[in-house]
Amino acid sequence: MAENINLAEMTSPEIKYAIDSGFDTAVFAVGSNEQHGPVLAVSTDTVLGDELAYLVAKRLGKALKGPTVNVGCSEHHMRFPGTITLGKETLQAVVRDYCDSLARHGFRRIVVLPSHGGNFGPLAEIEEELKKAHPNVKIVAYTDLQRFVEILQGTSGRLGVSNEESGAHAGESEVSMMLWAREDLVRVEKIPEAIGYLGEFGEEEAEKVFENGIGALSPIGVLGSPEKASREHGKIYIKDLADAMVEYVEQAS
Repeated sequence: MAENINLAEMTSPEIKYAIDSGFDTAVFAVGSNEQHGPVLAVSTDTVLGDELAYLVAKRLGKALKGPTVNVGCSEHHMRFPGTITLGKETLQAVVRDYCDSLARHGFRRIVVLPSHGGNFGPLAEIEEELKKAHPNVKIVAYTDLQRFVEILQGTSGRLGVSNEESGAHAGESEVSMMLWAREDLVRVEKIPEAIGYLGEFGEEEAEKVFENGIGALSPIGVLGSPEKASREHGKIYIKDLADAMVEYVEQAS
C-alpha cells in the first residue's frame, strides 16, 4: 500500500486493495465556495477542509481521505460576488449519495467534517438518517459548531489573539490557517484594509448573520481582524482542530 491516502489521487484498483487491506475508514470534508473578504480566496473553506480531512484520516490510521465537497450552504454570503450556494436539501442530498457510494464500496466507517459554518446545521439534521440507512457502517459527523468555535478561541487565547480579532469569518484565525495551507491564495497586501466586525459574536449575532447576511455586521464580509495572522499561528490552529476532531471521532466510534 502506497503512503498516499488521498482517494482522488489513487486508481480504482489501488482503492480496492486499500479497502481489502483494512483501510475501511473514509474521511471527507464539506466546504464551500464563498467570499472571504479582500484577503482570502473564495475556496478558503474547501482548502481548509482538505487539510483537516487529510490530517484526521492520517491520525486515525487505516483511513482514506475522500474529495471535499466544495460548495455548501452559503446564502448568507450571496451579497458578495463569487459566492456559490446550495439549498439545504441539495447539500443533504449530495452527502446522502456520497455516503451511499462509500458504503457500497465497503467502507465500514465514514467521517464527515464540515469546514464551513453554514454546513453544520444541515448535516446535523440528517446524521441519524444516515446512520439508519447504513446500520452496518459507523457514520460520524462532526456537527458541533459551538465546540468548533470554542477550539479556535482557545487557541487564539494561547497565542495572545482576542476572540474578536480571531473572528468568525476571514479574521486572524482563518487567514493564519490559509497562510499555512495555501499562502498563494492569501492577498497579504490587502490585510490593512480587511479589518471587519470586532464586536461580540454570540448567538444573537450569529442568528443575525444567517437571517440577514454577513453584510448586516460587516460591509466587507469580514468578522475579525487579520492583522496578527501568521503562518506559525496557522499550523497551531489546524493541529488543534484536527486533534479535537480525531478525539471526537474516536469517542463516537
